[in-house]
Amino acid sequence: MKQVKSVLVTGANGFIGRATVACLEQAGWLVTRGLRSTGLPIGERVIPLDLTNPIGILALADEVRFDAIVHLGAHIGLSAATETEMYLPNILSTGCLAQLASKWNAHLIFVSTAIVCGVRTQIIDATSLVAPDTAYAHSKWLGEQLIVASQCAHCILRVAGVFGANGPSHLGLNRAIDGAMKGTPPTQVGSAGALRNYIYVKDVAQAIVFALQLKLEGVHLLAGSDVMPVNQMLQKICETFLPDQQPVVQDGQEAISQVIQPSQALPATRKFREALVEIKGAYK
Repeated sequence: MKQVKSVLVTGANGFIGRATVACLEQAGWLVTRGLRSTGLPIGERVIPLDLTNPIGILALADEVRFDAIVHLGAHIGLSAATETEMYLPNILSTGCLAQLASKWNAHLIFVSTAIVCGVRTQIIDATSLVAPDTAYAHSKWLGEQLIVASQCAHCILRVAGVFGANGPSHLGLNRAIDGAMKGTPPTQVGSAGALRNYIYVKDVAQAIVFALQLKLEGVHLLAGSDVMPVNQMLQKICETFLPDQQPVVQDGQEAISQVIQPSQALPATRKFREALVEIKGAYK
């Protein structure tokens, strides 16, 4: 009889977390969600896990055991955030989870960010130098370093911008999708000719499951397969959700291109239009 593998998922109620939990369960994993909120029922498949409480994280070592850990939880820092705010949830907590993975002989998947190579780096590939130029990116880089130092079995996924329905609003593409689903055409700033290859949230989830199933190790870039200008993305959003309308163009600062070369070790992702059609189908 095949033994069911167990996995602890941090940030399980977040945007990527919800998709990942569903994908893991579909793949046959026994998923336990690590949640900070004490207002939710705590049971066999849910445990309290506060990323700002390293002592509480380390206390899990002798209370439970998992075959794998998927670490998605983080403080998402915008431009005004400081590294001090991120020290516990993004850096020290990651080191504590790496320690647990080492003790349990568990495989750790850490979702980092491609912008550890810089927010203004136009092409990011496997040869790109690490050059974090925001507090958030630097905190994720330091988290990566603690994982490597722990010598636990691990896979670090440096992920591009992630889109989908009800996605984080700091990514303009998510605001455009959510607005279009409610009947509001997206706003295009300037020519919007900057190139991007954002990744659909369900493709991130599938990549995580793939990495666990194959016990993939090392550092891998994760991004969408479609490289296209933002204006074309906005046009496709209109074609999918608002076929009789066009993006609203307004003046503003032009963005620079940033294209991320995904790892060949990871599965291919959906085309951008395919993802939009899937979002529309689920929304109806």
